Amino acid sequence: MKKFFTLLFGTALLLPVFARRALGIGLDKFKNELPRPESLPAAKTTAGGFELRVSEIIQYVINLILYAAGSVAVLMLIIGGIRYITSFGNQEGMEAAKKIVKYSIIGLVAVMLSYLAVTNIIDLIYKATA
Repeated sequence: MKKFFTLLFGTALLLPVFARRALGIGLDKFKNELPRPESLPAAKTTAGGFELRVSEIIQYVINLILYAAGSVAVLMLIIGGIRYITSFGNQEGMEAAKKIVKYSIIGLVAVMLSYLAVTNIIDLIYKATA
């Protein structure tokens, strides 16, 4: 069972990379379709475009990590709910399922708060360098 969850977790983390290649979605198209807070200004381009590229890569990696963590938290919430339903009154199974649901909700809240913190920090950095 542990190998199954490891395989499922690894596949969930690598899915955006493979889906991007399979669907032919480039970084520019991803950036244009990704909802972005209005408070974040666009990055300045230097002579070689280095600063713009680095900021795009950093934003892509941050979004990828946050989306993966949120997806895992939602997946664990679903798994905990299924385990709770299928425990059939077994107290140990019900308690384990309740812990999974509780910790997945805490994880989901942590992911949301980290997204808020990251966007605010990026906004502060852009304002300080502008």
